[in-house]
Amino acid sequence: SKDNDQYPLEAFNHQQKEFQKQHAKAKDFVKFLTTLERQFKNISRGELKVIEETIPSLLNGLKLIWTISKHINQTDQEFEDILEAISNEICSKVRQQIQIQAIFKGRTDVSIATIKQGISVLDKWQFQFQTTRNIIE
Repeated sequence: SKDNDQYPLEAFNHQQKEFQKQHAKAKDFVKFLTTLERQFKNISRGELKVIEETIPSLLNGLKLIWTISKHINQTDQEFEDILEAISNEICSKVRQQIQIQAIFKGRTDVSIATIKQGISVLDKWQFQFQTTRNIIE
């Protein structure tokens, strides 16, 4: 019958529209996140002082993306996933720099400076994140 012939076409059209929507969203994510490539590279290199200096511009960039993207701010979960990944990377880099064996075997002044720098990075991330979140909300 004619109805049976039309149903697969409707299903196909629906799936095609959904694919186009997801494709546009993915392009939007890539476009905006590419603007933060320098900040992501700074964090991935793991130098604590550089990470600390990068945090404000990273969060300002993320705030801008949240504000102007027509896709990213529609679903909090995807943006939260990005923030969680960044947070995990920062914590991992601090953990790599503060290794217990090296701290007790190395020079005390260097060890103390490294620990203080790690604490400073984590404090700055938490403070800047909360400040940015409060501005957005």
